[in-house]
Amino acid sequence: MRIKKIKSKDEKSRICKEIIEKLPNWFGLESANKEYIEKSADTDFYTAYMFEKEVGFFSIISHFKETSEIYVCGILPDFHRLGIGSKLLRKVEEDLKKKKKFLTVKTLSSSHPDKGYAKTREFYKACGFVPVEEFKELWGKENPCLFLVKAL
Repeated sequence: MRIKKIKSKDEKSRICKEIIEKLPNWFGLESANKEYIEKSADTDFYTAYMFEKEVGFFSIISHFKETSEIYVCGILPDFHRLGIGSKLLRKVEEDLKKKKKFLTVKTLSSSHPDKGYAKTREFYKACGFVPVEEFKELWGKENPCLFLVKAL
């Protein structure tokens, strides 16, 4: 596996679109997907390749001098549980440590019964993220948001 930081805005949007379209259990809201695809063009964007195929990505935004956020990320289903997400995240953290103190992420809270997102929360916790707060209204009552943070 190799990891590449993508510079081209068009390439960032294309990769984001192609991967999230193959993850309907996580990306089922068309309006949100459109926003992810458009906004990922203006983020720091890391892509994982296996066999010269794009298999995953992390899109990172910077809110403040001290913090960055995982804006959107995804790994193709056939490549889940192979350590690709962890390796991508380590590369992101390695780059961010030079300038940032914290990395944050928002995901669906455990107040929602979705099993796919239970695995997502397990991934973040295994990578050292800790839950900070649940926002029951941020994404609407039916999609409670969990805010997590990791010290870099």
